Amino acid sequence: MPGKTTRSSNLELLRILCMLLIIGDHLTGQSGIADYTTLPSSFAFCLIGCGSRIACSVFVLIGGWFLCEQPYKTRRPLSLWLSLWLYTVPVTLLCKLAGLDVSWGALRWAAFPASTRQLWFISDYLLLLLCVPLLNRLLRGLSRPAHRGLLAVLAVPLIVYPTLFGENGAVSDTAWMFLYEYLLIAYLRRWPDNRLAHLLQHRAAALGLGLGLPLLNTILRAVLETRGLTDGKAFQYMAYYRTALDALPNLLAALALFYLFKGLDLGCVRWVNALAGTTLGVYILHQVPAFRGFLWNGLLQAEAHHGSVGYTLLAILAVFLGCAAVDALRTALVMRPLENTSLFKALCEKGDALAVKITADD
Repeated sequence: MPGKTTRSSNLELLRILCMLLIIGDHLTGQSGIADYTTLPSSFAFCLIGCGSRIACSVFVLIGGWFLCEQPYKTRRPLSLWLSLWLYTVPVTLLCKLAGLDVSWGALRWAAFPASTRQLWFISDYLLLLLCVPLLNRLLRGLSRPAHRGLLAVLAVPLIVYPTLFGENGAVSDTAWMFLYEYLLIAYLRRWPDNRLAHLLQHRAAALGLGLGLPLLNTILRAVLETRGLTDGKAFQYMAYYRTALDALPNLLAALALFYLFKGLDLGCVRWVNALAGTTLGVYILHQVPAFRGFLWNGLLQAEAHHGSVGYTLLAILAVFLGCAAVDALRTALVMRPLENTSLFKALCEKGDALAVKITADD
């Protein structure tokens, strides 16, 4: 029998970097540790928290790059839904039993975590995974001009308007942007001989867009923040570009980082791949609503270290490694046994068979 295909670690390393960026934004935005009173401090904390939306787009681009060409596997969305539920319910109940302030609303959300916006990235990514067979069927029927035209039409409400005016357009839900990013990365993979791909394959261009755009936003936002100019139009644009998936600078930065890491030749580094496999679990665990407040200021005492850049960086690393260790244990002790049950396998077989029917030619 042929050996199991090994995964190259270049994009896996990017997934780890993206999760660190997401934790950095959550820590600086939710815990009270960030200090924006002086320019050096404001720059440092703006920089730490500048990449989370870019990172979310990168996750979609990485997934889309493979999903648009590979046979559909029901195991992906089913395992993600189980992982979500197996974190939200036990962690929320443990917080309640430990005497933390857990509302009835939090308990209700824990039972139906994918149905609300509390963990919007996971909910929208799960929806995207469920739509992949339909999207791939659509893509198979599109010629190159039709695919390019579809992207151009969707770009007007999803990207052009928000970028020009620094505010959400009529179609502003992140699920729509995930859909657009999937269609875009599928185009770049199906027809690699295009101007955008050629540009992003140049390392200097990828570095300039992937690092330069977030850095420029950080500098401008830090200056405006320290001067108290947070009510003007310029700050509105900087804040929007930092937090919106549909701002063109964020999309370009995400694409640039994707191509930059895709071009690396790291081979297969097992520990990188293993750590990258925990990233979605890390995202879910550290953002369970009943737990995250206790994580930031119960366990980490973030407010007591207000303004400490060094402590912030150590806290980001500690959260990532701690949650990754928990996720590795959960996978070994809970998820793998569940995935080996006859019910799980039967659901996967039925889902895969349905996906084949959806994507098959008439």
